[in-house]
Amino acid sequence: MSFNKKGTDYESISVHFLRHANATLLLMNDVDLKIVSAHLGHSDINITADTYTDVLHARQKFVADLVDLNLEDENDK
Repeated sequence: MSFNKKGTDYESISVHFLRHANATLLLMNDVDLKIVSAHLGHSDINITADTYTDVLHARQKFVADLVDLNLEDENDK
C-alpha cells in the first residue's frame, strides 16, 4: 500500500516506510527498545535491535558526545 500525492516530493510513500520512520523517531527520542519492539509487534526484541542497529549506534554516539561535552565543561571550571 502506498499513498500518492501527485506533484509533491512525496508522490509515493509506502506504509512500510511510515512504519520504519515511526520506529526510528521513537528510538531517536529515547523510547525504550522493548517498548518500540512491542509497538511494532515484533516477536523478539532482537528483531528490532537488528533492524535498527544504525539508529541505536547513532543514539550511543549522541550520548557519548553529551558526556564528553559535559566533562569538558566540568574541566573548564
